Amino acid sequence: MNFNLNCLFVHRSHRVLQSVWQASSRCWPGSVTEGGLPASRGWLRRFLLLKLITVLLLPHGAAPPLLVGCTFSLWALLLLRSPHISTKPSTVLLAQLALADSLVLLRWLLQLGMALDQLMKRRMGREADSSHARREGSVWCRDTASILCQQLLDAHQLISLLLLGLLGLEAMLVQRWPLQTRRIRTSHWTRLSCNLVWILVLLELVFQVYSRHLQDFRQQGPPSSLPGISVCLKRMLWMVNSWLHYTVFNSKPRRTKSSFH
Repeated sequence: MNFNLNCLFVHRSHRVLQSVWQASSRCWPGSVTEGGLPASRGWLRRFLLLKLITVLLLPHGAAPPLLVGCTFSLWALLLLRSPHISTKPSTVLLAQLALADSLVLLRWLLQLGMALDQLMKRRMGREADSSHARREGSVWCRDTASILCQQLLDAHQLISLLLLGLLGLEAMLVQRWPLQTRRIRTSHWTRLSCNLVWILVLLELVFQVYSRHLQDFRQQGPPSSLPGISVCLKRMLWMVNSWLHYTVFNSKPRRTKSSFH
């Protein structure tokens, strides 16, 4: 019985991925994949499909999906800098989505620096940390780096959800209201939206690190409500993204020239 259920799950997963791949080749024909070479368009579709799977389906924080996502992001950034790729709103969003993986790279660099610091301390012994003030400063820096590593991962999830939501919204506007939304679907407004998203995420990151410090060093105080608000926001964004991309994948695009600005 379990074997049959596993086979059914694998079969349905394969069908879902196959349908998503076929839909992704037609859902953004006038934004993400227009104006480039066929190989570049294929890579951008794979990158978008990978981001949808890793952000919406896979558990966030697993190292292999993050590593694969960073690799695809670096290649996507190189493709998006090509003169053969047009500067559509969706290509701007894809570039920002690829740039968001820099938060993961920064987290790995911090973890590498912490590991090297621990290794150097073990080799040099306790002579370098003889003074009490220096030990306190070292502990504070280590705790701050540890908190920042965790919060960078949360910030990466938040900005990925926000940018995927903007991508899904732009694709829905192209399909359903191409002429009515032509004025707002521009690169200028898209860059402005991306700047606001980055400001929001960085502010949330700063407040999260600050609240964690207060919680760790002032345990007698009341707990901050910011982590709970962040979790609720991410769940709401996950549901909105799931609905947007499901609607885009299951709707038929209009085959008129006016749909593709």
